[in-house]
Amino acid sequence: MMKRLEIRYGLLIILLLSTVAFPIVVQARPSVQSLMERADSCRRNWQYNKAMTYFQQAYEDPSVASNPELQMHLLARIMRTHYVLRHWKELPETSYQLYNLAKKHNAPAYVSMALFMRGKRFHMEGEKEKGYQTCLDAVERMKNTDFPDKNHELAAYYAILAKMYIEDGRYEDALRMSDEQGHYAYLEHDDHSNCQRGKYRYYVIRLNLMEKLGRHAEADSLYRLYGDAPITDPLCGDALLEYFRMRGDTDACLRFVDAALQNITEDGDTIGRNMQRLIRDEGDIYFQLGQYQQAAESYAHMGRIADSISVNTLRIVADEVYKAIDNEHTIARHRQMLIIAISGAVLLLTVLALLARQGFIARRKNQSMMNTIQQLMRYRDQVIQNGDPVEKGENEENDEEKALEDEYRLFKEVDKRIMKEQLFTQPDFGREELMRLLGVDKNTLPSLVQRYAGTNVPGYVSNKRMEYAVQLMKQHPEYTLGAISEACGIKSPATFIRNFKNTFGMTPSEFQKNMTELPAPTDF
Repeated sequence: MMKRLEIRYGLLIILLLSTVAFPIVVQARPSVQSLMERADSCRRNWQYNKAMTYFQQAYEDPSVASNPELQMHLLARIMRTHYVLRHWKELPETSYQLYNLAKKHNAPAYVSMALFMRGKRFHMEGEKEKGYQTCLDAVERMKNTDFPDKNHELAAYYAILAKMYIEDGRYEDALRMSDEQGHYAYLEHDDHSNCQRGKYRYYVIRLNLMEKLGRHAEADSLYRLYGDAPITDPLCGDALLEYFRMRGDTDACLRFVDAALQNITEDGDTIGRNMQRLIRDEGDIYFQLGQYQQAAESYAHMGRIADSISVNTLRIVADEVYKAIDNEHTIARHRQMLIIAISGAVLLLTVLALLARQGFIARRKNQSMMNTIQQLMRYRDQVIQNGDPVEKGENEENDEEKALEDEYRLFKEVDKRIMKEQLFTQPDFGREELMRLLGVDKNTLPSLVQRYAGTNVPGYVSNKRMEYAVQLMKQHPEYTLGAISEACGIKSPATFIRNFKNTFGMTPSEFQKNMTELPAPTDF
């Protein structure tokens, strides 16, 4: 009897304690509003990694699913934070999700935001005109809305467009966008939380543009307006760092990079793409200062971050595969799951074995090709410096042989000039320019190039550009493929990659990977 009473009293006490504790637990859960405020605070301190965590926690709150306006607002914040953090996989997924949700609930402002991000991605992926057109369409859509923060959004749109045009060297277009940005930035109410930030963004992007246009006094005047305001905007950060570089103020560059690195470190984003980019900037600054040891250390650090990002990407892909398998397990019978698992394992082992074999064959082929390329580059340097040696004919050579020898000498002299002056880096260099340099007509040129270069005219120009690309990759391993492609006179990176593979049997990325792994080639 006593034991039963003790059990009843114990259960009653547990029930009372749980009744008291439950409201405390519920109350301890942060609200969506407080999570958004924390995220915004982190964004102002350039801690986007933490901001992303808070935004995602808020988005996962059960109350958000029943509030489409709040749901779209959070998705827009998450989308832009993905963009700042350079999450290239998650960015299109989030923008597509926002676009569909906005279309479903007839929210043109959020449709505009999703479309603008899509246009920015087109531009980043090389479809520049399509990117500009999509972004400008998004601008017009936003203008026709009654969105409360319309002026702020339009100022931000024009800021990004101005920066895109600056990156492409289209300064007149950038100036028009900057004028529009300033117009909408000053339309915002002074009591708006983003008002001053929008003006700072206008000052910094415009001073960057003025410096590029050579209007240094205007740039300096805008910099004084900006003053010592803290950098809380990635657009401002990029533009201000470039301004310091153009002014040759390496001390200011280093102060900026150190402050940004400290913010990112405190944010816990030490192996992200922003950290990688800042470490590269740091290396470039040290290199300009002649501090080669520090530059080398920065570049090595950047390489380690790149490797870590690759590993993390593979881990994310693996996690997604495992999740898919787990979902399959919940809807399939045990025997089906077992068959799938065994089949998957066998397939994976087979693929790994094939990849290992293919990798071994590719490495051997690349080693041979790398030696061939290096020997070719040594021969190229010899031709540029000393010319291609031409054997003299016998004294009794006839007129036809002498004419061919003179023709050969002329071709080699023009060939040397083309390489030495790097005429092929002009995008329009081709048949017409070769005809002018060789002094021949369009009917003679193909046979002349075929006879002494062993290829046709496009192949000859492509070979010169690809040889120069190899030289750039060896001298400047930090250059992107887009920069190398443009430096070689090829506008499309895809065309550059295709031509490089056709010439050397490997892609530029494979060449860069093998460049530091192979010993020096043997003399030939």
